[in-house]
Amino acid sequence: MQPWEDPEIDKIKEEYYQLAIDHFSGNFAERDKTGDFSLERWKKAAEIGLLKMMMPTDFGGNEVPVTHVVAAIEGFGEACRDGGFVYALGNQLCGIQLTISQFASREMQETFLPEMISGNRLGAYGFTEETSGSDAYSMETTATEEGDSYRINGKKCYITNAPYADLAIVFAKTSPDRSPFSLTAFLVDMNTEGASHGREFEKIGLRTVRMGELVFDNVLVPKSNIIGRKGLGLRVLTESTGWERAVLISSALGPMNRGLKECIERVKTRNQFDKPIGSYQQISSKIANMVMRQRLSRQVIYDLASKLASGKSMHACAQDAAIAKLFVSDNFIQFEMDAMQIFGVRGYLLESFINQDLRDSLSFNIWSGTSETLRNTIAKFEGLPI
Repeated sequence: MQPWEDPEIDKIKEEYYQLAIDHFSGNFAERDKTGDFSLERWKKAAEIGLLKMMMPTDFGGNEVPVTHVVAAIEGFGEACRDGGFVYALGNQLCGIQLTISQFASREMQETFLPEMISGNRLGAYGFTEETSGSDAYSMETTATEEGDSYRINGKKCYITNAPYADLAIVFAKTSPDRSPFSLTAFLVDMNTEGASHGREFEKIGLRTVRMGELVFDNVLVPKSNIIGRKGLGLRVLTESTGWERAVLISSALGPMNRGLKECIERVKTRNQFDKPIGSYQQISSKIANMVMRQRLSRQVIYDLASKLASGKSMHACAQDAAIAKLFVSDNFIQFEMDAMQIFGVRGYLLESFINQDLRDSLSFNIWSGTSETLRNTIAKFEGLPI
């Protein structure tokens, strides 16, 4: 039996599908145009449990298996057309909350996790800079020791949820060399003096999740706000990135499930030359390819989730996580390209859900490791000197 054929998994998927229908319907085409992000909707998502999954019960969480989280994201994402909102939720859960629950001190967990799980505080993952993306060691943000604190200076760019975030995980160099121990992660309250939100960026896809800059000008952060310990930043980054690759990637499944149903209906009802376009081999072949991409993507994601649910560490599953992210991202984009061809000019219209899903899919080859970087990662596990 495949993991997604478990009745419990199917029940969770259907539960969150219905919750999305009940609470997250609306004119997503219009919201996509304006880039509307709703804090009210964010709190509603927290209320129905999307931000409590995998979180410690001590702080209001729900320590469900990873397979249940994937099922919830898949079902919610299929019924909720707002891809940016689904991505933002996954980013908060995997990038921010899991990092705090796994590496932060008990005191920080008690202070911040309940507020984040309840939807009252929004976090950002401050890693990327204008000069530092795949090359972590080129980071320019610095943290200088000053008594019982560190003084942080620098600017983070292209950060999800940055315009609204009141809390940020910030990576900074605590030594100038290119050592694996040169980076340290800090938890920074964005209300701290010297911390500010910079400019926002307009994106072609995932438009309803805001992206912007986080600016740190002589921000004094106590040593107690170090996540893990000094020099553990690369380990924190690797772990959280792994979880995004393993879990956040499941946000591709909902649009693929939904798109496949809509494309099949389209080719059955759209007639050209007195017969349905689905009767033409060029079109039926596209449908067949879409079925394979959707089904194999589910297989890869749930297989990895099952390994993690069984107790395997993210470190042990790091190559599998890279494979899942790369495979699903590539197939999601091609899936949406085929959907665009099936709907033709109608899919090309801005009011169309097809072009919205296509634009959203293009980001999947970029976040949490570009496809080029992921190929290097996969090859490195096979012993190549990369």
